[in-house]
Amino acid sequence: MDARSLGITPTMVPASPYTVMHILRNRGFEAYLVGGCVRDLLLNRPPKDFDVITTANLDQISEQFHRCQVVGLRFPVCRVFIKGSVVEVSSFDTLAKDAEGKEKFLESQTPKGCDNLDLMRWKNSMHRDFTINSLFLDPFLQKIYDYNDGMKDLSELKLRTLVPAQLSFTEDSARILRGLRIAARLGLSLSKEIKSAIFKHLTSVSRLSQSRVTMELNYMLSFGAAESSFSLLHKYHLLEVLLPFQAAYIFQQATRCAESSMMLMKLLSNLDKLVTCDRPCGSRLWIGLLGFHLALATNPQHPFVILTFASVLYHQNWEDGLKFARRSGQSQTLVSFNPETLEPNKFLSDDEIAEKVNELVMLVVYAIDVLVGIESPHKTMEKFPDFPYSGLVFIPQNQGHNTKLLFDVIAHKVETYNKGRASFNINYDLLKRGDLVETRFALGKIILNTMGCGVDLEFDLDRDSDLNEVSSCLKGEYIVNEKEDRKQPPLPSKLDSQLASDPVGKPVATLNSIMQQKPERIGISFDPKNADYKTNKPAINRSMQNLICMLESQNLEERRAGNPEVEVDRSVVEDDETGVGSLLLSVQTNCKSAIEEARDSPAEIRKLNQFLVNFVGEQKQRKKTEYLETSTLTSSSIGTSQIEGEQSKVTTRSKKVTRGVKSSINGEKRKQRVCSYCKEAGHYKTRCPKRKMDEAACQGDIEST
Repeated sequence: MDARSLGITPTMVPASPYTVMHILRNRGFEAYLVGGCVRDLLLNRPPKDFDVITTANLDQISEQFHRCQVVGLRFPVCRVFIKGSVVEVSSFDTLAKDAEGKEKFLESQTPKGCDNLDLMRWKNSMHRDFTINSLFLDPFLQKIYDYNDGMKDLSELKLRTLVPAQLSFTEDSARILRGLRIAARLGLSLSKEIKSAIFKHLTSVSRLSQSRVTMELNYMLSFGAAESSFSLLHKYHLLEVLLPFQAAYIFQQATRCAESSMMLMKLLSNLDKLVTCDRPCGSRLWIGLLGFHLALATNPQHPFVILTFASVLYHQNWEDGLKFARRSGQSQTLVSFNPETLEPNKFLSDDEIAEKVNELVMLVVYAIDVLVGIESPHKTMEKFPDFPYSGLVFIPQNQGHNTKLLFDVIAHKVETYNKGRASFNINYDLLKRGDLVETRFALGKIILNTMGCGVDLEFDLDRDSDLNEVSSCLKGEYIVNEKEDRKQPPLPSKLDSQLASDPVGKPVATLNSIMQQKPERIGISFDPKNADYKTNKPAINRSMQNLICMLESQNLEERRAGNPEVEVDRSVVEDDETGVGSLLLSVQTNCKSAIEEARDSPAEIRKLNQFLVNFVGEQKQRKKTEYLETSTLTSSSIGTSQIEGEQSKVTTRSKKVTRGVKSSINGEKRKQRVCSYCKEAGHYKTRCPKRKMDEAACQGDIEST
């Protein structure tokens, strides 16, 4: 099938796997993308990773790359380190050697009339777990190879094994967990055959290695599908094998309330709002979350104690955390959960709060020890007498120890915790690596949202936070705080047709009006009718960005002339003779806000983009000429009043440029330049040769006099 007709283009493949395949093809080997990355590209979702398969064997793969490592015993793959990332490359030979027991089954299914390449791809696809993971993509020829109706199952949102499910799960019981993970993330339905096979292979899952189960749990809980994964694990009785305490809690609560209203599921739901497949978290976050909930389920706490505990983690400062908790507790009704929260029947002093927060921290640390098997779990399971317990523990003790480090800073004297936080934006690179500071912040945020104290719109307590946000935008490090529920963006091949059919939105605001507005966070829509606003954003090309800076420079001059409160970085002005450097501090944020105003209408954004691209060179030349003329006027000792007159003309001209932007966007024809001095077209008065000659003659008369 033609990949382009399905919305896949070469630009959707990152540089690292594309380079690996390019090198292999240049050496005479075939190379394809395979598995989940092809599936996610077809669904227009960000792939978790990109797997490559090639006709070269593992030794030949190792010879092509300087930095590579062969890992795995049963399914060995070559991990290639390239362009700052890791690409897993497998060989067609590897799977063929490993699956000798399937050959009899495959012989009866072999298609007729295939060439060697087709036969090799078909055999490899038959050794994979599910039909939707058996697709191959050749990004160079722009072809997708589907031998098992994977595209059909994908369109029907159905999960189906390639061979009979009983045989597939017998071969590798971890496929049960992988299938539930995929179904939870993509919203797939399981075939009847898979459902039946899962119940028959429950005991085989308990025999998997601890590392394998931990890896699958991490994939389920760290990539934005924790709540749905828990629901499926509970539905098919796998949760009581993997996480018996949480299974017992859900079993006990099922008779009291709906599953979605349980505190555990609320916590997981808020975790899903924070992370996605391309912005995952480390295992510390979900282990800490499970430990926190287990502590509350076995030892209920005052709601204000829970709120303060979370607020201190979020603000990373005792005084700020307590202040926020007091303010939120007075202005909002905290959410109560049974059995996790107690009735708030009395006021707690600051000293009492500090003591109870310390106690809660110690309970969370103990609960983590129970989860990893350091402490005996039988005492905890006494809280759930009607639930059977297998005694198995799948979370490694070293991960439990690393998670407990999150609470060390507030474990003994919480009043002395005053690290503080400079910004309330999440650094997802640090969160993915399990950074302690970033994980504490994310954990506090999740708990606060669960308790009804939404902190998504909470601003930094530091009054300089706006400057921090502008600075991070200029560095290109702006990260949106939280994932929103949103529609899937359209496939790239259909983007143009969608833009053409979209209705025209509100008119584009002029840059001058945008300058007077407070900078807004990039990529967040405040329009409830435009929920997928953040995802469908037309790209701003480099030429457009350059012109934005130029236009914004003129508008900032205009603003400085009329508003004395505008602050300029004087140190930058001293280092930049043209003064352009001093304008950059506010250029980026305000100009992006202007683009945001246009994004409600694809037609308007196209007009704006076209105008800006055509206008770049002209504005650069104008800025350069104005600077040279100003320097000439200053060096020739022209009177002060004349210099001020020239500066006022520059300000007036900037207003004309702003009006020109608006008229060009609305399709009006730009007026030709006319000099107000000589009345000739093609230039303005500042560049009029007749005016310059007259001024020179006048200056000569003054000097002779």
